[in-house]
Amino acid sequence: MSKINGENIAGTAFLFLAALFLAAGMVNPVVASVAIVFYLIAAIGAGLVFLGYRSYHSEVLSARMTEVKHA
Repeated sequence: MSKINGENIAGTAFLFLAALFLAAGMVNPVVASVAIVFYLIAAIGAGLVFLGYRSYHSEVLSARMTEVKHA
């Protein structure tokens, strides 16, 4: 088990994409007109990172409970 899973990678990619779009929105007024989408992408990315953390945490707890049952 590792801390890096699919949810963390996808969440980080979404956050990076949102940061790029926000930077583009600061330069280009046409891109800035749909700024709410950037915040939505950032929220989805943060949610995926949180989901990855929770699933990792759940896997660790489940592995520890299995070790306790077998001991």
